[in-house]
Amino acid sequence: MGTSEATKHNAFTFNNEMKWLSYKIDHRLDLFFKSKNSQLEEVLPPEIKDDPSNYANFIRSYCTDEVERIIIVMALANYFKPELFDRFLIKNKGLGKNFTEFGGKTSDKTENIFVPTLRTVAFILFGDQIPDYFRLQFYFDDNHFFKIQNAVMLNKESQSILDATFVLGREFLQNVTNGNEYKPNYSAEFPANLITTDLDWEDLVLETYVFDEMDIVDTWLKNKEQISQNKLLSKRINKGYKCLFYGPPGTGKTLSATLLGKKNNLDVFRVDLSQVVSKYIGETEKNLASIFDIAENKNWILFFDEAESLFSKRTAVNDAKDKFANQETAYLLQRVENYNGLIILATNLKPNIDLAFSRRLQSVINYAIPNQTQRKSLWTNAFNGIADLSEAEIDKISKTYKISGGSIKNVIQYAWLKSKAGNTVIKLENIMIGIRRELAKDGKSFEK
Repeated sequence: MGTSEATKHNAFTFNNEMKWLSYKIDHRLDLFFKSKNSQLEEVLPPEIKDDPSNYANFIRSYCTDEVERIIIVMALANYFKPELFDRFLIKNKGLGKNFTEFGGKTSDKTENIFVPTLRTVAFILFGDQIPDYFRLQFYFDDNHFFKIQNAVMLNKESQSILDATFVLGREFLQNVTNGNEYKPNYSAEFPANLITTDLDWEDLVLETYVFDEMDIVDTWLKNKEQISQNKLLSKRINKGYKCLFYGPPGTGKTLSATLLGKKNNLDVFRVDLSQVVSKYIGETEKNLASIFDIAENKNWILFFDEAESLFSKRTAVNDAKDKFANQETAYLLQRVENYNGLIILATNLKPNIDLAFSRRLQSVINYAIPNQTQRKSLWTNAFNGIADLSEAEIDKISKTYKISGGSIKNVIQYAWLKSKAGNTVIKLENIMIGIRRELAKDGKSFEK
């Protein structure tokens, strides 16, 4: 179904739901003001059994009662049809103010817009039946689908939960409006970038045992639904999977993570730890919570590069800074443990990773500098189609210079740019200069 078609179906369902909400509001207000002909009657929601829209599918999949459905409808109406709530702006003539029973708040910019709260839901559904008000709080527990699916949350700035307004999750909003799959942009709330690659597994040159470990991770990705749906398996096998890739830069850690996503048609997000770790107490945990809350149940792979900056060893508590640093690590352990997707940590400094994390890792994979045979394969692939070097020259380069695949890529880029600047083919001398530049980065000497 194309986006335009999905939008059309969602709009049809949305309009029917809005009509239902309007009838519910009118009926409750008639009862409240005791209109001459008013009597309690059931206002049934629209039938959606054969409705093909994403919106209807979400309701069929998750909503088990009228309360859940009316909360969703009211949250959406607040975004798109706030005029439905104008009738709640009526004043109590005796007191000269709005009716407290209606709940709601007025907009910060103008008092002409009524913003519904959970108390408004209670009034529409239950009238003055106060015992029914008490159970509304359970719809916003952590184990309810509102939270799990990141669909509807409460803005809990008010002292009473009944006076909290609604916040819609972005992915839910996109799904029930234009039908698009939600992919967040880099932001303060989600400091992570979607990473992709045009390369394939043939371009990844690693030890055999690394590929064996990759196969285990790949098998988990393909069978994780079976684990979560089988009560026996879910008790004995972790619902999530955690990996540690460690080794020098340029050895294929990021490419491996990206290829796992590509192979399984999963998005891979690289978390920007510079925006996560904060010197201010509590901010690191807050930033991490935002990432995990958005990523939860999205079937995304989270890739933490330079993970030692966040997953570092806990220390003896000598001052307040040590105490709070250890709290950050403990909090991170808990969130990583509970994440039901694939988390990949990458580091150049494995000894700095906290041992408590190591015990929670299902795969620990060492990415070493490629050996001579592997380097020859990398150089051959790199030169293929863009440079004409003899096998003897490739053999000599592979044998002499111990550099990673990432460094080889940089060498090829340098040599190609030099050839373009001189309007020539890629020359061996420029390749050697490129190698010297890469070795200099690591403080190594260059020998011809």
